[in-house]
Amino acid sequence: MSGLRDTMEKHFERLGAWLYDNPIKVLLTTCLLVGFFVFQIPSISIDTSSEALLKKEDPSLLEYNRFRDQFGRAELIVIAIQSPEIFSTAFLSNLQTFHQDLEAEIPYLREVTSLINARRTRGEKDSLIVKDLLEDLPRNAIDMARLKMEVLSNPFYLNYLISEDAQITAIIVETEAAVTDDTFSTEDVLDAFDETISETAMPAEKPHYFSEKENRAVVAAINRVVNRHSRDEFPITVSGGPVVVDAFNRATMSDIRRCILLSLVSVALFLGLLFRRASGVFLPMIIINAALFSTIGLMSLTGVPIKITTTVIPAFLLSVGVCDSVHVLAIFYRLLDRGKSKRDAIAHALGHSGIPIVMTSLTTTAGVLSFLFADLRAIAEIGIFAAAGVVLAFFYTIVLLPPLLALTRITVKRDMSNRKGTMDRFLEAIAVISTSHQKKILLIGGLVFLVFFPAVFLLKFSHNIVSYFPDGSSYKQNLNFIDTRLKGSITLEIVLDTHRENGLHTVEILNRIEEFGRQAETLHQDGIAVGKVFSITDILKEIHQALNENDSAYYSIPRERRVVAQEFLLFENSGSDDLERIVDNQFSQTRITIKTPWVDAVVCKKFIDKIQQRLSDQFQDSASVHATGLMALLARAISAAIYSMAKSYLVAFVAITILMVVLIGNWKLGLVSMIPNFLPILTTMGIMGLFHIPLDINSLMIGSIAIGIVVDDTVHFIYNFQKYYKRTSNPYEAVRETLLGTGRALLITSLVLCTGFFILMFASLNHLINFGFFTGITILIALAADFFLMPAIMMLMSSSDAIHPSDHRI
Repeated sequence: MSGLRDTMEKHFERLGAWLYDNPIKVLLTTCLLVGFFVFQIPSISIDTSSEALLKKEDPSLLEYNRFRDQFGRAELIVIAIQSPEIFSTAFLSNLQTFHQDLEAEIPYLREVTSLINARRTRGEKDSLIVKDLLEDLPRNAIDMARLKMEVLSNPFYLNYLISEDAQITAIIVETEAAVTDDTFSTEDVLDAFDETISETAMPAEKPHYFSEKENRAVVAAINRVVNRHSRDEFPITVSGGPVVVDAFNRATMSDIRRCILLSLVSVALFLGLLFRRASGVFLPMIIINAALFSTIGLMSLTGVPIKITTTVIPAFLLSVGVCDSVHVLAIFYRLLDRGKSKRDAIAHALGHSGIPIVMTSLTTTAGVLSFLFADLRAIAEIGIFAAAGVVLAFFYTIVLLPPLLALTRITVKRDMSNRKGTMDRFLEAIAVISTSHQKKILLIGGLVFLVFFPAVFLLKFSHNIVSYFPDGSSYKQNLNFIDTRLKGSITLEIVLDTHRENGLHTVEILNRIEEFGRQAETLHQDGIAVGKVFSITDILKEIHQALNENDSAYYSIPRERRVVAQEFLLFENSGSDDLERIVDNQFSQTRITIKTPWVDAVVCKKFIDKIQQRLSDQFQDSASVHATGLMALLARAISAAIYSMAKSYLVAFVAITILMVVLIGNWKLGLVSMIPNFLPILTTMGIMGLFHIPLDINSLMIGSIAIGIVVDDTVHFIYNFQKYYKRTSNPYEAVRETLLGTGRALLITSLVLCTGFFILMFASLNHLINFGFFTGITILIALAADFFLMPAIMMLMSSSDAIHPSDHRI
């Protein structure tokens, strides 16, 4: 193994010398590669929607797509206007103008619904009349009082278009489920039938599902109209899933920009502290920026948007990518100051550090590649692009450093190797403590395990993007206002399929739907209180009442199938298209919409399971039921994330352990070396459990990301320990030389790493703050484990003959 190691080191030395001798050629080629990736960045997009989390073949997403194809989009934007004088001519006139402006200016619009155009079903003699509620505004106080009575007595309007206290009215904005980049209005399409289409006309663009791009345009248009109309006597509150997601997207992009800038500043400060040379700052910065921008460009090139999970990639790469450069430059500057030429110094530095940084790149890559086994697409993409970033950082370090050093003027400093500085005394003190108190250190490590291992079982899971906003956020306040006053802003969609034509004409099935609606509206579970249930029976009861002289006593489901069929036919012939949104054209499928306040996805999962169980019990063999919509997607996302992380943790630990055993060449040492890497992650998870900090979809990834990072220091420690142990046959001297030689670089790189993650605490979104803080804490604990626990383990293993001076790895 020693011979193979020496051969590989010689290859790295020759590569370093060749790159040094051909700087212009190498830099031009590399710049072309980096420039190609950077050119792709402007087209990068961001998508933090629930659909973006799931794989395209995920059953929940396929079910949701079938729902969108049949019934349209499930997510609604709710615009609430508060006033004690809703039923006044002035207010209704303002509402009408506001409604019309929304209709005129919102792109990709399916419908705007408010009191202005709410469905009003009335019977006149033998005719069924379905028209807008306010085709004409009331002309006098009597008409206004009659309107108020009609609105407040209509169960369909309550907690949908009007609050129970009549102080708030709502406008519901519904967008198209599928769009093209050049969306035509309905009138444009109808007019086209009257024109002769040229044989050379371009084929229509294939529609795609409503995406983040369209959502951004819709929310921006709504905000423009709202800003024009909102005033003291007409206060407007806007919320709903699309609005929250748009705000989250914009906050995410802002946080990424801010944290990248702060990370670059912090990395530069640490590099300046370590090397005290300008070249020691700007050369690594060139490399990590090349790796970061190439990775983002690769995401854009492959059409992968930034998602809620992949927001951590920039901080990860800025922290991890600089470590390779630090280890090479530390050796280079030391050799240069001792009198070697730049060419010999870089060749030797690359030969000395090449193998360790290959190993650390492999272990870090193995850690993030464990995400490939995730059931969530957004988590699997971290595995792809974080791994690509690590490989690119390694590649740019090897390829760019020698030619950049060749072209950079570097001042040689006087060699101070015989003079002990503060850091040398600090590291030597650690060597004395860790080698003199081995058993005490191991005992402390065991106590840490005993304290924090049980606390891991106190951890709970959570995924709620609303909770990620700061407490004072207007988006959080607006959503809470609408949830409280209008009884909900998010919907669970139930698709009920009778599997036979006109199955929904069956009175028994309709009565069961009605009974389920009544039961659901009384359901309270884990903070979820159903605000309203919409179903096909709402329309049927309106029709039946209208055809019976508008008598409210007939607000019920007809008792005969024949009557049901006739009444639905009359409604379809009335000109209203409302049935198309809740039933298919065969009357075999229908949707049941359950409106609730926005809650945590973990709670959603339990709620959906209970709803589906009730429906299954109620309909048994007469119909099948499937839950879908935004709430169902959120529930699927968190359950898949938990399962995915369990697999990812297992894969990461097994893969990295195998790599350590193979690369170290000693199975006992390889296994034992995982203790200082496993304990920090366990400790962090235990701290989160003790302080009741839930694992969200980002903090779930801490273990797999951290294990790939913290193992790097262990690799460098063991590599150098074995080298010095072979030379001296004295474990204390080996520990001392290792800490004095590579300890400075380990300390600085660990501080750079944890600071890079701590920078995320300057983000505005709580999930990024928590992820950054606890990943940084994990790295600090791992540094302490490598400085104290690892030397103690090496001392004990050498004294027990578990390792020998002749043992050496690649």
